[in-house]
Amino acid sequence: MKYLKLPEDEKLVKEVISKIDYSNALVPNCTDELVVRTCEEALQYGFAAVAVFPSCVKEVAKRLEGSAVHSQVAVGFPMGNHMTKTKLTEAEIALNEGVKEVDMVMNLHRFFSKDYSYVEEELRQMVELAAGYGVTVKLIIETGYLDDEQKLKAGQIAVSAGAAFVKTCTGFGPGRATVHDVGLLLSRYGDKIKVKASGGIASLDDAAGFISMGAGRSAGRHNIIDQLEKMGYRP
Repeated sequence: MKYLKLPEDEKLVKEVISKIDYSNALVPNCTDELVVRTCEEALQYGFAAVAVFPSCVKEVAKRLEGSAVHSQVAVGFPMGNHMTKTKLTEAEIALNEGVKEVDMVMNLHRFFSKDYSYVEEELRQMVELAAGYGVTVKLIIETGYLDDEQKLKAGQIAVSAGAAFVKTCTGFGPGRATVHDVGLLLSRYGDKIKVKASGGIASLDDAAGFISMGAGRSAGRHNIIDQLEKMGYRP
């Protein structure tokens, strides 16, 4: 692994920051104060998006309005086994509040039951709903529960239904982003869909590694900012 240093890696550091979905407030014990601080930090550093639960969307969308940082809603968290109508309603409310990105968990129950048409149709409906607002969708496949064949099947579903990204993990399951999984998805579908590395991103160096591999986005929490401050990075 390459360990980033300033000033020689400043260009790469800026690129990585611009592709991080900042999920610092995507935690069960989230507070209003944490949401506000997360938005302020995202604006200060220039992260790609702020990821939050639906109940936080209104405040986040308001604070990020007019900026280059997108508000991002987590739909169907954490396991995805909601009714399709429930997911669509959850997303529609967030979209009407001004959210700019939708990250939806795949229905794992239906997937493991091999009801792939259900999983794909649910995603297609979500993609169509979001497209009406000019918003794209990431499908979270929870790689920690899947073998390689299943990961590729889930990636195929994401491509077929028109998702903009296939995302590795929620961060609430047993899996984490790995070089193997990101590489597997990129090698098969990298010319058709973007890949987001998510789950257990321990450092800016981890995020940089995934971005350098070709991932379009990486998740990240406050440990990223801690490292930036220690490096002496000034946005």
